[in-house]
Amino acid sequence: MSKKQKKYIRYSKERAILSDVLPYEVPLIFSNRYFYRLLVNQKLELVDKALRFQVNYSASTPGVFEEILRLLFDMKYTDTGQIKTTELEFSKIPFQYKIAHKDSDFRSLTVIHPFNQLHLVQLYEKYKEQILYYCKVSKFSIRRPDTTAKFMFFNDKLHYKNRGNNDDFLELKGKEYENLKSFFAYKKYTNIHRFYEDYRYQRAEKKFKILYKFDVTKCFDSIYTHSLVWALINKEIVKDIMKPSKGTFPGEFDRFMQSANYGETNGIVIGPEFSRIFAELLLQQIDKSIETKLREANLFQRKDYEIYRYVDDFFLFCDTELTKEFVIKTVRHELKEYKMSLNDTKGKPYVKPMVTEISIAKQKINQLFENEPRFKITENGAFDHYEEEDEEEVTIINKHIFRIHINSNKLALKFKIIIKEANVEYKDVLNYTLAILNNKIEKILSKFELHYKKYNELEHKGKLSEEDLSKKKNLENRFSKFIVGYIDFVFFLYSVSPRVNSSIKLATILAKIITYYKGAYKVTLAGNQKGRVFRMKEMNVDLVFKKISDDSSLILERHQMDKHTQIEELYLLIILRELGRHYRINPNQLARYFNCWDKEQQKIFIPPELNLNYFSITVLLFYIRNIEIYRNFKEELKKYILSYISLIDKDKRRKNTEPVLLVLDLMVCPYLDESFKGELLQLFGIPVHLIPGMIAFKEYQKYWFIKWENFDLVKELNSKNSEEVYS
Repeated sequence: MSKKQKKYIRYSKERAILSDVLPYEVPLIFSNRYFYRLLVNQKLELVDKALRFQVNYSASTPGVFEEILRLLFDMKYTDTGQIKTTELEFSKIPFQYKIAHKDSDFRSLTVIHPFNQLHLVQLYEKYKEQILYYCKVSKFSIRRPDTTAKFMFFNDKLHYKNRGNNDDFLELKGKEYENLKSFFAYKKYTNIHRFYEDYRYQRAEKKFKILYKFDVTKCFDSIYTHSLVWALINKEIVKDIMKPSKGTFPGEFDRFMQSANYGETNGIVIGPEFSRIFAELLLQQIDKSIETKLREANLFQRKDYEIYRYVDDFFLFCDTELTKEFVIKTVRHELKEYKMSLNDTKGKPYVKPMVTEISIAKQKINQLFENEPRFKITENGAFDHYEEEDEEEVTIINKHIFRIHINSNKLALKFKIIIKEANVEYKDVLNYTLAILNNKIEKILSKFELHYKKYNELEHKGKLSEEDLSKKKNLENRFSKFIVGYIDFVFFLYSVSPRVNSSIKLATILAKIITYYKGAYKVTLAGNQKGRVFRMKEMNVDLVFKKISDDSSLILERHQMDKHTQIEELYLLIILRELGRHYRINPNQLARYFNCWDKEQQKIFIPPELNLNYFSITVLLFYIRNIEIYRNFKEELKKYILSYISLIDKDKRRKNTEPVLLVLDLMVCPYLDESFKGELLQLFGIPVHLIPGMIAFKEYQKYWFIKWENFDLVKELNSKNSEEVYS
């Protein structure tokens, strides 16, 4: 194929806003997509501590757009009419929230302030070449930025033929979907599981007798931001002459990491990709020092040992315990130079055969799902025998034999036996298992639809016999019961150990099933008029949707919202919204989940100390909308929001990420009245005469971070899954 047929799209410098500043573990309705569009459309950029922009918006009241920018970025007017800041004011309070991590522990993730996000755009644009240069000094790293990313496709007929359609009910194999993953392209692995399957791992396994896996203790929490300057310049020189380093690349990256974390130098924010890049820059230099010290001891990479590092996880291959201990001692010493240490509790040795417990479990899980659940379609009359006792699983209609069967209870038992025999925990293999089930249901739905659609067309044209019509009805009923069993097993897996990643995978599976059961066919009616016929009968749609609703509600009852973990089950609320009006959660049940139920008064009440965070508030509003049965709940929520903002120090509201995101999103929320929005804006010191214009700005900026309407579940999940570059 000629070079002319390749088309490259180089994204704008602002694309880091899309890929490198948000944690992966955020609700589906939240993104930086519309913030990014504002930056690009208004040519917003930070230059010499001043905000440059091109106003493409005319308000009836002068100063509205400038006031919005001041609110968004926490900046001030100068005497010259510019919007500027000082270096001291770069420091903002990030929005930190927690997700489930271990059985009795959680992990704090961070969304940084919009101002700091804009600052990162400037930093990447200025120093992207230095980032790439300093990420190429280690021979150990297997996840590092290699080049700036660019989107490429072949500009030919095949591209347009294979390009994914917006209305595809699931992302079909072979289709091209245009989703941006990261600012940088990575070498060599974006997922640690790919390393296990790669020839490098297998070659080292053959070559050496011992594998030792270990990691850095709370790596991101223990990184001292100044240590990057020490590593890239010189520790002693920097300590003696600190100020000159501020104008250097590591000095500016250090300053950015501090300002994004409200001046903290001990520990860096967790979640965004830029934090992993910061850690990688430091660990690259540590790798280099480790290799030098080992070479001085006459130990050589590839000859006496091999080290592979994936972010803060190390894989050491060697032949003797003596070599292993010396290498570990060296690693420990070099980490200590930068106030970091090894996690001794997680270090684990393996000798030949180097098969980990997780590898054993995955192999058995693969074998389990090769044969179960049973779903097979063959041509009637083909050489294909089946046992008489399996006849209850078989439907023969016209030209095809459908074998469809699942026993979710037996499947769950077999899965539990695998977990027990392999000596692993559910969380170790849950994402892997759900990924397999996601791929499997996609194939099942696609294969079933390939044949079922033809029988629907024949039925509509009156070309099916009475006998075949009865068989088709039986097939649809059996398939729907199969899907119910599939959902039952998926929820069994998820309920054992809910995590955000597994919530996303659960949502992906359910979204495909929901979309399929909501589907309809275009048909020609009498008089050549065009019409639509639903794919599935109403009773089967209800059977499947009720199962999703019941199992989701059960999860919500069992895992009531905790102020430390508010993200995991929010995905279920978004899924439940897709089911429609007949499957809405009872307001009192919803209140109990959010701990908003006053048992004594038997009514909905949200106490000020509840600490509903930004994500919980917005997802709850997204779910209840203007639905009448939730009217009282929404009124209580509005009172809580005003109280919640009022309790934040007035001088810190604009520099605090959470209230800034909240006020911007609620300012354009279609489910809130203008009177409430006015009260909210006054809490941020907005002049009264500007409030109507700021509310009217939604005509230009329909969304900020939350997509309130026209939400496409499958599209958002496809986009979310395309972002999963770190695991």
